[in-house]
Amino acid sequence: MVKKITISILFCAFLNASEFDKNCLNCHGGDFKFHIIMKKYTLKYSSEKRIREAMFEYLKDPATERSILPAEYINRFGIKEKSDLDDKTLRKMIDIYYERFNLQSKLY
Repeated sequence: MVKKITISILFCAFLNASEFDKNCLNCHGGDFKFHIIMKKYTLKYSSEKRIREAMFEYLKDPATERSILPAEYINRFGIKEKSDLDDKTLRKMIDIYYERFNLQSKLY
């Protein structure tokens, strides 16, 4: 029984990872510094709920005023395009991103 549950959990985690890879890493690539972005969100918003909501709002309607990146970065690379993911999928991708890169998971 425990073996079946473990396999199910691993399978679901793999599917979510694949979905994240398809929806996010497809454009950003493997060398994108996701942990740096998470650090900036954590410094500005501090709580998990506020971080997730700020990410969602920014990805739904990117604007310079909402960006956590420095003006120099935006001037060089531009502002991100609006996400075409539906709200449910976008929130799921943010959940996966948060679980992978939140700073608390890096503390020992």
